[in-house]
Amino acid sequence: MNASQLFETVTSLPLQVLIVVISIVFLSRFVDRAATNCRLWTVGFVAILGLIAAAFLLPHLRLFNDGSRLSESAARTMFALQVWIIKALVVVWIIGFTFVLIRRLGRIIVLTQFFSQRCRVMTDEEIATLPLDGQDELPKQLRLLVSLEKHGPFCWQLQHPTIVLPSCLLREDDGVIRHVLLHELEHLRTNHPLQHFLQGICNALLWFHPAIWWAARNAELTREFHCDEVAAKAGTTIASYLRTLAKIAEQTRCAPTCTLAFGRRKSAIIRRTEHLVSRIESARGQCSSRDQRRASLAIGCLFLVVLVVSQLWLPVNVLASSRTRLSPWPTWTAEMLHDFGVSVRDYERFDARHDLNECLSDDGN
Repeated sequence: MNASQLFETVTSLPLQVLIVVISIVFLSRFVDRAATNCRLWTVGFVAILGLIAAAFLLPHLRLFNDGSRLSESAARTMFALQVWIIKALVVVWIIGFTFVLIRRLGRIIVLTQFFSQRCRVMTDEEIATLPLDGQDELPKQLRLLVSLEKHGPFCWQLQHPTIVLPSCLLREDDGVIRHVLLHELEHLRTNHPLQHFLQGICNALLWFHPAIWWAARNAELTREFHCDEVAAKAGTTIASYLRTLAKIAEQTRCAPTCTLAFGRRKSAIIRRTEHLVSRIESARGQCSSRDQRRASLAIGCLFLVVLVVSQLWLPVNVLASSRTRLSPWPTWTAEMLHDFGVSVRDYERFDARHDLNECLSDDGN
């Protein structure tokens, strides 16, 4: 990739991501079911990673190309400016990406030390006394840990699914413990740790993008909404679950970062309470056939949006040839295909508007 191709990518990709995130938020309001919205966010994070990969590995259509309006001197000036901007952006992105990776690695190390130094494995006798019935199937290789510190319950999964309960919670009545366990078990059953992992990758790669911050907050709330609904329905009443939420918010502080916590922020607890109250008022029952059709339609629409958005590229490449609407293949992908005997175009078609080869050679020098 030359500087103009990179500039085209780094200006178009954030716009594509923004449209995908806005589409998910809109579709989630259309569906209005937490379980489906969780799937939408999972598909969305995978789609965002797919857009990033496609942007740097595959060619794309140029539906809008205004480069022909530039004179040769203007194109040269614009190309030189793009080279300078790209060099600055690459340095800034590397610094930010490195900082995010170091911070996340540090959090994982702290969490690992927390497990080994401040937690103990729950005994078989303690597990037997947990208020779970035969229908509450536990995931395979589940680790149940007890922490002596006063924090919110949370779950975590890297190699083995793990649920951590503060020791003070075990002194509560069975209803509170059951609500918490059902909530954390639902996180693990629905593979929310995997979604959290995909969310973390998007956050690291696009650490500068406000839409990704917005998506992370919405996805986190949606996961909690879903687990709240499941735990509340499996318990006695939704009102009793609301009391559990209030008790957890009052008695515990935040759980360790990079985990799926029962109650990390009190503002989120308020939003979750309002969500459950709205479910009581709407008296929504089991998922109807209409809800299922809406869910399928929403996921299908999201795939369509991603497909269309993947070809939305800003006309900022001053070296783009007017002889074709298809961009060249990125150099690294083209070289790999050439090794397998597949010949693809990895260069701009010659354009008489200005001497592209000379511009590119100047950039190489």
